[in-house]
Amino acid sequence: MLVRAELSEQMDALRLTGFDANPVQFLMRLENIRKTAQMHRFDAVAEIASVFETSLQKVMVHGGAHETIENFTGILEDAIGCRELEVSVASKMLAQVALRLHG
Repeated sequence: MLVRAELSEQMDALRLTGFDANPVQFLMRLENIRKTAQMHRFDAVAEIASVFETSLQKVMVHGGAHETIENFTGILEDAIGCRELEVSVASKMLAQVALRLHG
C-alpha cells in the first residue's frame, strides 16, 4: 500500500508538470515513477512508464505530446491501482493506449 501511495504522489507531481513548459522535468519525473516501480517489482507500471518515456521522446520531434500524455497517464494510473503487477498486464494496457492513439 505504501508503494502505491508513493507512486500516486509521483503521478500527481507528473500531472502538475507541464510537458510543453518543461519537458526535461516531466521526463525526469516519469523516470522516477519507472525506477520506483522497478525497485518494488511493480513490473506493469515500470513497463508502461518505459513505453511512455519512449513515446514522448518520439513526439517531442513531431508534435502530439498532449494526446500521448493524456492517454498514457490514464493507463499508468490504472496500472498503479491494479492488483496484477506482471508485465503481461502492461501489454494489455499498452494495447489500449495504441487503440486510443491510432484508432
